Amino acid sequence: MKNFRFYSLWLVAIGLLLSVTALAQSTPYSTPNFSATFTGPVATSTDTNPTNTTYNYKSSTQNVSQSVFVRIVDHDIAVNHESSNFYANNDSTGGTMSDVKQDYYQGHPFTYSCHTYDVGGVSWTKRTRYIIVNARTVIFIWQISLAAYNDTPEWTAFENSLVIK
Repeated sequence: MKNFRFYSLWLVAIGLLLSVTALAQSTPYSTPNFSATFTGPVATSTDTNPTNTTYNYKSSTQNVSQSVFVRIVDHDIAVNHESSNFYANNDSTGGTMSDVKQDYYQGHPFTYSCHTYDVGGVSWTKRTRYIIVNARTVIFIWQISLAAYNDTPEWTAFENSLVIK
């Protein structure tokens, strides 16, 4: 009976250690436009061209690369699924697009798609949600991983952690 109690306590301790380690790997991040929890540290950059400015927030770990892009455009766009479809249909990732869905997230229209593509003989997946926030703001949230890796838990946590401000 003592051995059973010892092993039970040992398993509980290992479980707690693993859950603390998993929590330690998540990185909450907040901007004036959104907050989200990434799987690792976040790096930022900005891209500007004649029609928009895009603020990039990226995080990479061993298994996934996660990004949130906030694009501010210099003209009004329709706040509907036609606009989110425009971004999905013009994604230059290539490969095969699948699992296309439309819905609303926190009241904002979005289009979701998953691309499977090859680079140098290696197959990858890129999950993207194109969210039309308002007539001048679009948020893209995406995650890239090896196609052989089941990234569903990370994607679900990441996409559900996004709070649009």
